[in-house]
Amino acid sequence: MPSATPAMEPEPLRVVDRGDFTRELGFLRDSAGLTVRDVAARSGVPASTLGGYFAGTHLPGRGAVEQFKKVLLTCGVTDRHAIGQWLLALRRARRGAVSAPPAVPAPAYTNDPANAAPPGPDTVAVSTRAPTDRLARQPDIRGRDALLTVLARTLRQPHPPEVPVHVHVLHGLGGCGKSTVALAVARQAESLGVQVWWASASDPGVFLTSMHAIAVDLGATPDQLRVGSLPDQVWRLLAGRTLPWLLVIDDADDPRRTLSIPGAQVSDGNGWVRAVAAPYGAVIVTTRDGGTQTWSAGDPPWFILHPVQMLNPDDGALVLQELAGPGAGSAASARRLSERLGGLPLALGIVGRYLGETAAMPAGFTAAKEVRTFEDYLAALDEGNRRRLLDDDLAGVGPADRRNREVVGLTWELSLDLLASRGAQHARPLLRLLSCFRPADVPLGLLRADIMARVAPFTGITARQLWRTVCDLIDIGLLDRQRDPANDTAAGALVLHPLVRDASRGHHDVDGNPETYLELLVDLLHAAVRDLDPKHPSSWATWSAVAEHCGAPLDLIHDRRIEPPGPAPYVLEPALLAVRYLRASGLLHRAEGQARALVTQGGAVVGRDHPTVLALRHELSRVLYDAGEYNQAKREFHKVLEAQRRTLGPHHPDTMTTAHYLARVLRDHGQLGDAEHLFQEVLASRRQVLGDTHPDTLTSFNNVADLARGLGRLDDAERLLSQVLEARRRQLGDDHPATLVTLYHLAMVSNDRGDLVAAEDQLRALATIGARVLGADHPRTLNALQALADVRHARADLPEAMRLTRDVLDRRTRTIGPRHPATLASHRRLALIQHDLGDVEGARTTLHWVLATSRHVLGHRHPATARVAADLDRLEPAR
Repeated sequence: MPSATPAMEPEPLRVVDRGDFTRELGFLRDSAGLTVRDVAARSGVPASTLGGYFAGTHLPGRGAVEQFKKVLLTCGVTDRHAIGQWLLALRRARRGAVSAPPAVPAPAYTNDPANAAPPGPDTVAVSTRAPTDRLARQPDIRGRDALLTVLARTLRQPHPPEVPVHVHVLHGLGGCGKSTVALAVARQAESLGVQVWWASASDPGVFLTSMHAIAVDLGATPDQLRVGSLPDQVWRLLAGRTLPWLLVIDDADDPRRTLSIPGAQVSDGNGWVRAVAAPYGAVIVTTRDGGTQTWSAGDPPWFILHPVQMLNPDDGALVLQELAGPGAGSAASARRLSERLGGLPLALGIVGRYLGETAAMPAGFTAAKEVRTFEDYLAALDEGNRRRLLDDDLAGVGPADRRNREVVGLTWELSLDLLASRGAQHARPLLRLLSCFRPADVPLGLLRADIMARVAPFTGITARQLWRTVCDLIDIGLLDRQRDPANDTAAGALVLHPLVRDASRGHHDVDGNPETYLELLVDLLHAAVRDLDPKHPSSWATWSAVAEHCGAPLDLIHDRRIEPPGPAPYVLEPALLAVRYLRASGLLHRAEGQARALVTQGGAVVGRDHPTVLALRHELSRVLYDAGEYNQAKREFHKVLEAQRRTLGPHHPDTMTTAHYLARVLRDHGQLGDAEHLFQEVLASRRQVLGDTHPDTLTSFNNVADLARGLGRLDDAERLLSQVLEARRRQLGDDHPATLVTLYHLAMVSNDRGDLVAAEDQLRALATIGARVLGADHPRTLNALQALADVRHARADLPEAMRLTRDVLDRRTRTIGPRHPATLASHRRLALIQHDLGDVEGARTTLHWVLATSRHVLGHRHPATARVAADLDRLEPAR
């Protein structure tokens, strides 16, 4: 066990407010040497709940005292008196959380990845645990002893003051084993009790989410995550650690884009990778980029570059012999084969597993020319030039990567030959099909034997045969299966190594018959999403797994320059529905990125004014609207509406939908007369074309009623909203998102009437339902909570209004950004509460910032801007 100085002693007597409680609880966990996951596993308290306790987003509730005691016991607090001190500290924190003077927020987040608002639901699920279990499925690590010895020294912490601490960069070609080396170090670190965090940098969004998760694990509070630079916060917290730790950043193949802030170099020391200046800590980065220009640093340098080379013939031979078994041939033959494969660990693993499979087959069940030995494989490789990848696919690829891809291509083809000889004739086309999906885990649920059986080369395949083929590809090392850690019974997803995917996708089987794979992609995606309502939360778990792949058919059309199969809407519809899901679930950044790409791709295939492309353009406009880009959304809605009226006609359902949302934008801009005219026009068309009870018609009734409320016609609004609510409950149910929208508008009617007690009851119930149905951080849930805070303010309950507003402000800043109009509304409310609490100067400072930001985001004449300006006029001292 490495030596370590004790963590700072926790002291519950120091707790005055929520921030103090979070700090001391973090000290308690550190002193016990536990992670959040450790505490969750040992106490039985959900990790998501504990994350809130340690991050400061919420305190243990009054009904969770026994749960909190379990946390204390897990962290070593067993004395009855000490437990009592912690419970008293919790009571003080609850009081302090609502009465402490609020900090004036001045958000500093930008769109830069290094300074972005911490991710919220607009991200994919990540784990920062090192995937060391993967090592159990791999052969013994060979030829890396010297490198592992060097890296192991970083685990001896605390570091002596005279020994410089470096960032270790493992660089080399794809498939050379960089991640395996890092995993070996991570496994050793865990065995020594060193805290290990593992973050994949292959995707900037995933990496940002991982680093945010690490910050939470380190004990960052919402205020710390909300204000300032996230990289600065992470490194400040790491520097303050008093126990050994290791951070591994894997797959940073584009370090300038992923690890540095815009306009800076990786080695500037202000991005995600920095010198370890404290006694504790070590950093390992894996990357294909070993250029000294990328990793050069100041004096003294704080990067050490470690090239991860191919294995020498002897070490490669040992890998082959371990996997293939004793019957595959002599050590000399294994050495020759290792040399022929160039010592690439990925290829050695595929070949070794291949020969291990053939060795397990009785001789009487194999073909006469079956490849069973190292010598057989050498001969097959020499003959295998017939299976080389297309030159076109390798154009522009560097010599080393070209060699890698050729070697992998040759090896997996022979593995597929083996499976075919065993009767797995579907293995090769299945690998081709999987490579046509996007480079993300492919949910097993996407593979449907009943659909695949209709198309050659899967004619007649059964579900059992499909499953057996999947297992064969996993056994031979060409696929891996990723299980859902939260659900052991779930089917999980299939993972292709990037080199295997690239080589298979570029094979002449796909190039020679891309229409077949395109047709299959489209049919499988249609089957997967056909019965999924992208707007209903009950479908979101499935959508989260398949949404990324819905654009794969368009990728194939673009890459292979082929015509889409059947009508264009059939190809584009899954992608359109995926964008609707991303928007409805609040994943706005992903929705915008996918919508823009699909509009470009779809427009290139069928034209920008094709009805389905217009539907995608409409969705993009809605995403902009939901993201608070009101001016841009207004312009885009106008363009789409003009094109739809021209191509579809004024009474087409799509045209009416776009007109409806344009009316909403006009309403939000304060153009109430224009908005009312357009709302009424759409309502009349929908009643005529769709009928009074169609969901879209009810949406129009709902918005006409809400506009009447805005114009002061409260009786009309309440009567119409009550009718809509009854119809929606009957058609959709009490918990449908559309029903919740109507409930919100009815609560606003109560508020406008001055019936604050009724409004509060309605909003509390709505916030509870919204958190359960949509999620605690969904925009509509936060709308209800902010309205509740406004009501508490109107009822002069300043501490509760402040608590609610700060909570909503934290969540909105984290999920939709600090400059979204809804976030600005929370800032404004916070300033008004500050003023009523006596902090007049703080209120002015906040309002000045909100006014400047609102003018920039919404414009000088927007109603929200005018309200803030009026607030300031009232608060400014008389001149």
